[in-house]
Amino acid sequence: MALIGKGVILETFETVSEGESPVVGEIHLLEPFIAATRAAVGEMVGGEIGVRKMVRTVVHHAFGDIAAVIGLSKKGDVTAASPGSLALSFPQRTAAALAQRILTGTTIEMDQKLINDCMGEIANVVAGQAKALLAETRYQFVFALPPTVVDAREFQPQPGLDCLLVGFTTDHGEFAMQLSLAL
Repeated sequence: MALIGKGVILETFETVSEGESPVVGEIHLLEPFIAATRAAVGEMVGGEIGVRKMVRTVVHHAFGDIAAVIGLSKKGDVTAASPGSLALSFPQRTAAALAQRILTGTTIEMDQKLINDCMGEIANVVAGQAKALLAETRYQFVFALPPTVVDAREFQPQPGLDCLLVGFTTDHGEFAMQLSLAL
């Protein structure tokens, strides 16, 4: 089984991380994002979403082929010099399979634009659910919507931010969530 980790392949993409460490103190922040991702993707594609691995690491780009990125900042911090981001990154094969599953029953022809739109919609729903789950906690964020969907290598998180990285598994492939924040 492939895991996220230094020099280890997660489906079709490789992570190269520096200073990888377990998620400990940030688990209360990360749990709502994991729950939101599992619920949103699970409902949208009609399946179970598993968590493969969680680490705190430094990343220099999104993983995979497609990244759906939503900017975020701490609520009330309108002068945030280092805005964070929530990036869901997918190998092309996983993104296509998820989009096909989301659009089951439609007669629309699947193309790359439609696949990207579906990945953006997944990110949008995850952000909305995470915001609701975090509403009564000390972790309240403002999300910059709509999501931007780009080639994964084009997205580069703000330098100096910590990244909480979670690998997810589905029946349709694996994907990753990168939560980059000033912790």
